[in-house]
Amino acid sequence: MPFEIVHRKQTLVAGLPVRSPKRALGRPRDPGLERAWSAVLKEELGGPLASAYTDHAVDIGSYYTQTVGYQCESLDQVTEGHFVACVPAGTYAKFSSTGNFPEVVTDLWDQVREAEGSSRIVRSFVGDFEYYPNAFRIDLYVSVLASEKADA
Repeated sequence: MPFEIVHRKQTLVAGLPVRSPKRALGRPRDPGLERAWSAVLKEELGGPLASAYTDHAVDIGSYYTQTVGYQCESLDQVTEGHFVACVPAGTYAKFSSTGNFPEVVTDLWDQVREAEGSSRIVRSFVGDFEYYPNAFRIDLYVSVLASEKADA
C-alpha cells in the first residue's frame, strides 16, 4: 500500500506508558497495553486519542515504550498522573489503515514491515506516532531517515 513522506512538528502524547519487551511492534494483543487503554479511556482526556512509541532499543529488536492516551499541545492539557511522551520533529512515513480491531493494527504494521523489508524506508527509531481519527482508522507516522522517498 502507498505511504507518503511528511515532515512533522514535535508531538506530545499524554497518557499511560507501557514498556514492552514482550511483543514486536504492531502486535495488537498485550495485557499491559489493554489495561493501560482501559484505564485511560475512563478518564477525561485533554485531546484526541493517540499513542506514541519512544525509547526504542533497536539493538535488541522490540524494546520500546508505548504511551497510550491523547495528543496534547501543551503540558497544561495533561491530566494529573499522566506521563508525557515527546515525539520529535522530523521526517516520517505516514501509513493509514481502516477496518476493525485488531485487523486494522495488523494491517498497518504489515505495511510498515513491507516498506522496510523492500528498502523503501529506513526507520530512524527516534519516535513513532499513532493518531486515531475515528474508531475504524489509524494514521501511523514512522520516523525515517530524511532521504527516503514514498511510493506513489
